[in-house]
Amino acid sequence: MRAVVAALLIALSAAPAHAASEITVRVDPASKSEVGRDFAGFSYEKDRVGARMFNARNAGLVRLFRLLGPSLLRIGGNLVDMTTWNPDGPGGRAEEVTPADVRELALFAKATGWKVVYGINLKTNTPEKAADEAEVAARTLGGDLVAFEIGNEPNVYVKTWPEYEALFTKFADAIRTRVPGAKFDGPGQANSSSWAEDFARTQKDRGVNILSTHVYIAKNTEADITKMLASNSSGRLPTISAAMQKAWSANGIPQWRVTEANNYFHGGADGVSNVQAAALWSLDYMSGVAARQGAGINFHGGTSTQFPLHYSPIRYDGLNPVGVQAVYYGELLWKLAGPGAYHAASVTGADAVTAWGIGNNAFVNNKSAGAVTATITLPAKARHARVYVLTAPKLDSKEITLAGSAVGKDGKFVPRPKTVKVTGTTTRVDVPAGSAVLVVSR
Repeated sequence: MRAVVAALLIALSAAPAHAASEITVRVDPASKSEVGRDFAGFSYEKDRVGARMFNARNAGLVRLFRLLGPSLLRIGGNLVDMTTWNPDGPGGRAEEVTPADVRELALFAKATGWKVVYGINLKTNTPEKAADEAEVAARTLGGDLVAFEIGNEPNVYVKTWPEYEALFTKFADAIRTRVPGAKFDGPGQANSSSWAEDFARTQKDRGVNILSTHVYIAKNTEADITKMLASNSSGRLPTISAAMQKAWSANGIPQWRVTEANNYFHGGADGVSNVQAAALWSLDYMSGVAARQGAGINFHGGTSTQFPLHYSPIRYDGLNPVGVQAVYYGELLWKLAGPGAYHAASVTGADAVTAWGIGNNAFVNNKSAGAVTATITLPAKARHARVYVLTAPKLDSKEITLAGSAVGKDGKFVPRPKTVKVTGTTTRVDVPAGSAVLVVSR
């Protein structure tokens, strides 16, 4: 009997593993949009400026920003409309922002190479105070200032478009009197694009250079991995992106952008917002915005006095980074493709796999429970390619690696991409279950 059992165990151990499914990916050589270096950015609450989270002497945080950047940092959030401007204050208090705090932000921007969208209180402010703060911010940030954002998600507290239009006009005109040539983003509605077309049409000659919106899947009480992964194919995310593209293309604004986003609002949910599935979700969301000619997404994060931000790309203990999590890895894989033309792609042989290209590079995002082997047709010829695999033991795992390396709290990242041969425009790569792959051609 023992001999029979031993023989069976030997046979089982020698049996081949379940073969990966064969799929084909064809990246369309045509393109309708460009992906810039600042596509994958961050959004933080305004009170983090006074709290001095953005400190050029915080070497670990500077390195984490540099690893992902240079990109665009949007300062705003709910607390922009609760944070006051004190032109005479000493600084270093979360409740207010002072000239000294803005200088620290400017030094951080210089140290990291990131540009800034600077939010200004609308809800509890006056046009005169807004203009005073804007003048200091413009002078201090200089060329690192991309735009001012007046208020956060005004549709939450302003009832109608005409009411908001009147408020925005008063504040913007006051700022432009003190800062000639000032640029703005807006309207930055919460989970809506209903004001976007009117805003673009009426404000395009008032210095608006970013048509913006803020989008989350749903409230954190509805957080669910399956629903999160499905949210890029139907529902709020693609619907608002399509509406923003339409409003932008009809009115000549330089760009449209999702200046605040993440998966589930009110901070997300532990075990959903900060696991491998969220990294794969973030990749599909960025692809969807790029496909609709969006200029990028600022994923919200940091810390907040309102509720824990489980979805934050960077995790903090107080003001210090203690690591990165899911959405950061998604943004980093995206960044490794570099800037270039966005290409749509078709996938044959799998339902839970998406793909697209940037430049002559290809992404394959496998949300399924099974591994796949993808035969990929690139937009142009190449000789070989480096393959970066973003993977984890399971979709609900926080143990994420990219090309065999985690990202340390000090920004240390030592990827070990594999090299594959490219024959003409064709290559083959293995994509584990619940993983995404970036093929960087050479």
